[in-house]
Amino acid sequence: MPEPIAPEYLRETQALVAAVPAGPWEPITNDYGVPDGVGPISFLETASDEYQVPVVRFVAHAREALPRYVGEVSRQSAEIRMLQQRVRQLETGKGGDRRG
Repeated sequence: MPEPIAPEYLRETQALVAAVPAGPWEPITNDYGVPDGVGPISFLETASDEYQVPVVRFVAHAREALPRYVGEVSRQSAEIRMLQQRVRQLETGKGGDRRG
């Protein structure tokens, strides 16, 4: 299981995402019709031509996906903190339970 994402790492990732040009980044084809660029990346060379198209598609997808994932992690982290606080309130008897 992966380690939890540290708040500092999350902030660093958010800063990296904010610093690059806005997406979406569309693949750019060369004179032969093969994608070899994406967004502001003007040329992409891979060790094997069979990997070039998947890599270009991955980079294009990641430009939109990464901000969504970072946002979801931030949302879930805030919700977890809120729920942990509520559990502590209930455990200490300060939960406002009026059933009794």
